[in-house]
Amino acid sequence: MSDSASPWLQTGGGQTAGGPPGGPFAPAEPAPAAPDLTPSRPVYDGTLGELYAIYLRHLVLMLVTLGWSRFWGRTRIRRYVWNHLAILGDRFEYRGRGRELLIGFLFALVLLATWAGLMYLAWIHVFHEKPFATFGMFDLFSLSVLLIGFPLAYVGHYAGLRYKLSRTRWRGIRCGMAGSAWRYGVVATFLHFANAMTGLLLTPVVSVNLARPRIANTRLGTLPFAFAGSAGDIYGRYLGYYFLNIIAWVVAAVAVFTAVGGTLESLGVTWDDILALFTKPNLRTVALVLALAFGAYILFGLLILPLRCWWQAYLLRYLVTHSRAGNVLFATAITTRQMWGFLVVNYLLVLLTLGIGWPWVMHRTMKLIADQLWVYGAPVGASIGQPPHHGPGYGEGLLDMFDVSGI
Repeated sequence: MSDSASPWLQTGGGQTAGGPPGGPFAPAEPAPAAPDLTPSRPVYDGTLGELYAIYLRHLVLMLVTLGWSRFWGRTRIRRYVWNHLAILGDRFEYRGRGRELLIGFLFALVLLATWAGLMYLAWIHVFHEKPFATFGMFDLFSLSVLLIGFPLAYVGHYAGLRYKLSRTRWRGIRCGMAGSAWRYGVVATFLHFANAMTGLLLTPVVSVNLARPRIANTRLGTLPFAFAGSAGDIYGRYLGYYFLNIIAWVVAAVAVFTAVGGTLESLGVTWDDILALFTKPNLRTVALVLALAFGAYILFGLLILPLRCWWQAYLLRYLVTHSRAGNVLFATAITTRQMWGFLVVNYLLVLLTLGIGWPWVMHRTMKLIADQLWVYGAPVGASIGQPPHHGPGYGEGLLDMFDVSGI
């Protein structure tokens, strides 16, 4: 990464000082030493076989304990992945415990049960006597969970990230995350709602303004991270992607209808015959609709995914290069082709193995981070102390409740 490519590096002229004001022989003040920007990359030395051994043991214990051992299994997997990733020659440590994840899950369960009780009271005392034809207690509860589920998922995402960072150590220093998870959830909900109402035209605003608190609130001990990104920097690229995406959808739709029409014509089936099928739906009609939907999904996915990967790779490069930790800079040169291969292979690994390929996905993710992330410089250890707080006392219960926590 060149100096000009980094938003953090600025050049400035030296100043003269010393001696009486206006003295013609005032000695120049020594120029400050240039920061050490020696590049390095993370090292991940975990093996797929060892990771699968831990994962398969996790699955067996899950079956034996009816799923209650997953908190300890998830902890063992995290410990393995963390301990096999090193930056500047020092490995990360994961100090989380399975019982902390269990407590977090039980807390979320109590929260959900409390909400169900409140909805029951509201139904008995407010809605029960109202003339809602087919609207019942279960419908009221489902609708309320749907309404609060989105903000709670964002709250859980932030809280889960804070928990994992608080249980992470590097060179013996605890990591952490400041900020309010509830504030993040409110902001994320509002931004996503506004983005949906504007036809996704606010995507750069959403991406940058949700990445900012996650990055700027991250801590390595007392060393804060910083983020210098702005939505305006990426809007031009996004608008190009946005309209190219519309064109791609139109082309994909035309291709689908052309392919379907040609196939039907070769089989001697007209569109009138298709419409007649829907007037009297049967098993054959359902099978035909499913086949057409699956074919359209595959074709649309093949046409749209490369364009999406182009935007995702660009956004990732932007977020990484506009982040820093003290005097440490970051960069990545991940390409559209690498992003496409990464997403497609991961999707196929999970889909074709019915989820058993998840360790392979984790392994490929860590290898990608090690191959594509560059770290420039090193933190000044003497200026970093332990954070004043130890972080939350329990794990990411809301994330586990909404089943989006992963590892």
